[in-house]
Amino acid sequence: MARLPDRFDLWVRKARERSDPARQADYLLGTLAGLTAWHFLNIGTTQSPQPAETEIESARHLLVFSDTDRIEELFEENGQLPADESLPVITIPTAKAMSWCLERRILNCSGLLVNPGENAFLIPMDQLDAFHAEWIKRGERQASGFWIPNMTTEEEDFWQEHGL
Repeated sequence: MARLPDRFDLWVRKARERSDPARQADYLLGTLAGLTAWHFLNIGTTQSPQPAETEIESARHLLVFSDTDRIEELFEENGQLPADESLPVITIPTAKAMSWCLERRILNCSGLLVNPGENAFLIPMDQLDAFHAEWIKRGERQASGFWIPNMTTEEEDFWQEHGL
């Protein structure tokens, strides 16, 4: 069954609609940096986790997922859902995940493949490195908001529920 687009998918679509291709990677990385955690498919063991990678144009890319449901769908599509129904997932908070991904360059990892499937996108390690450096310089904020005076409780709940 086709997946209904979630908020992350909508952000990705909006970033792709931007007219300036040079800025697209920044928008896509911004959507990724806005998540609370990044998820990786664990092809190793619990004691010795190993994130899944794929080869694209003879370059290795780390598989990154915006939520664990994406990993579950990947297993369901391949008909390989684990019998004990525990998904082999590595979950890392966003701030640490960026640094962790950059460390994988030592292992010849060239970039990230985010959410393999219909709304997938590639992020080269050089762009991740530049974004990460700028992100640290700006205070590593994952979200920033604003306050609207005279909001009702219902309006405030709506904005909080939708992460705005």
